[in-house]
Amino acid sequence: MGNLTRTEEALLAYYICNFLEDKEESFGELGEVLKKGLGGEVNQINEKLNNAGLVSNINYQITNEGILYIDNILHIQSYATERDKLDYVKNSLLINEMHISVEELKEYIHKHVGIE
Repeated sequence: MGNLTRTEEALLAYYICNFLEDKEESFGELGEVLKKGLGGEVNQINEKLNNAGLVSNINYQITNEGILYIDNILHIQSYATERDKLDYVKNSLLINEMHISVEELKEYIHKHVGIE
């Protein structure tokens, strides 16, 4: 299928974080991964995501619109339950051979969806 943009990769990381069990700890981990992987771009990317309504400007968590955006690009069906979303992400990444260019985001995403 191809590559995601850096902005979409960041949004996918927010998406993954949204479906993890321990939200507070997971969000802290995500913040560190974003800073390390995107460096000086992190603020610009967050601003793009916020302006598009995909990430909340209050708490920098993914919005319903952001979830629908990722569901659409990864072809995740609307009937997928929240507890199954990470499995759908894993399958979509593997089946569509999607490349994630930011190594830190790739490691974070793969770790949490179970890709070795």
